[in-house]
Amino acid sequence: MVRVSCIILVSLFFLGAAPLQVQAGPDMSRYTPVLIEEFDRPLSRFDGTTGIWRDYPRRQKYIGNGPPSLYVNPTMTRQDGSPLGLDPFKVEGGKLHIAAAPIPAADLHDVQALLRQAGYKEKAVQTVRYYTGSLSTFSSWSQTYGYFEMRAKLPEGKGHWSAFWLVPSVNGWPPEIDIFEVLGRENGSKGRGSPDNRVHLRVHFDEIAADGSHAPELTLFNPFEIVEGAPQPAIRRERDRGPRFTFAKTVDVEAAFERQIFDEFNTYALSWTPDEIVWWFGSSSNDLREIYRAPTPRDVTGPMAVIFNNQIGGKWAGAPDPDKDAHTFASTFVIDYVKIYAQSPETKIETDEAIIFGSNADEHLAGSAASQAFHPKGGFDILSGGGGADRFVIAGDSGSKVITDFTTDDVLVLTGWTFNTSADALSRLEQVGPDLWLIDEQEPHAPQTLIFRDLNRADMTAANFDFRPRG
Repeated sequence: MVRVSCIILVSLFFLGAAPLQVQAGPDMSRYTPVLIEEFDRPLSRFDGTTGIWRDYPRRQKYIGNGPPSLYVNPTMTRQDGSPLGLDPFKVEGGKLHIAAAPIPAADLHDVQALLRQAGYKEKAVQTVRYYTGSLSTFSSWSQTYGYFEMRAKLPEGKGHWSAFWLVPSVNGWPPEIDIFEVLGRENGSKGRGSPDNRVHLRVHFDEIAADGSHAPELTLFNPFEIVEGAPQPAIRRERDRGPRFTFAKTVDVEAAFERQIFDEFNTYALSWTPDEIVWWFGSSSNDLREIYRAPTPRDVTGPMAVIFNNQIGGKWAGAPDPDKDAHTFASTFVIDYVKIYAQSPETKIETDEAIIFGSNADEHLAGSAASQAFHPKGGFDILSGGGGADRFVIAGDSGSKVITDFTTDDVLVLTGWTFNTSADALSRLEQVGPDLWLIDEQEPHAPQTLIFRDLNRADMTAANFDFRPRG
């Protein structure tokens, strides 16, 4: 796949650009489904070998963008080793609820001790007063490009800061794509008696390319956002290691759509390609409208994971009003579903050759009714055996794959993975709806996952695995 940069470095080129032709809805024909999470089963938490959702943030942090809120999960313990017992997640009626609340006074001492042990400064230890939750695919799935959708009702009340976003699956920041960020109330700065309905859309990036090179010191423009005949410049913020840029838009949902994000379920989506990033909004998947578009920055071209959370407080969201805690924390982040689609490979290779070799590009390798051996390389690949007793030879660190028609006669040959026995492989299998996932967490690197379409856990045995040393 050719990955073309769309950052525009010279504004004069676009002074005569025509207004953007807004699409009626995303073109789903260019994507393949990866995860359709409808929360119709107990929450699938990553436990080190299996599970979709990791319930703690990157780099094992308990605190996100600063106190006063703390991300908790059931593995956190008191000083005596017993469970802390604070869990913000509940699956009920086919929906996921992420709650937030003040830390009970009886638990605060243990929470402070836990933070000190984790190395937090005393100022942060003394500031934390609330707990909340964060879920991500850091340990199970990441991808470059694709389509991401959530249907949710967002928490109201000053202090809430709910978000659905993409961040690099490896350490480092930026880049970041915010599918949405919503404040329960805009810092309380407008003196309004009720929450507003504004949705914040962002992509944060460097001027540094994926290969580490630097762009010339020029202003970056969004050619899709034309005001008075001119493309709008990215927001620029200076920092020690160079400028950071942001393409940004804020949408007043009530004014634009006559909808309420705190009282109604709405659908938020984003499509990300090598050329552009498009944000979508609507009451459902069937009536999505484009609300913003930006070029894909040249450092937003690597694997990213999905994360969604509800932070409490911080400089942007503002602190909750303690006199209104009963109202503020009665409102939860309610998620009906999350859907992740990968961008389908543009290259499809169909052959009846006995051995099928792939390249480092994203590809769809399709075999015939005969028995064949598949050797994909790097990238996101779709593999279709086509029949016969096939062998899929997949190296560690070569990227995630989807196998469309794995059967009991096929063999998965794994080389250089972090596990090397059939028993280990079988213990890592996770049933995700009709599909079967084999997850290999590789933090701080991107996870590697194999998805077997329409395959049941009971159909896999030790005979379906073979292990070979790398090389």
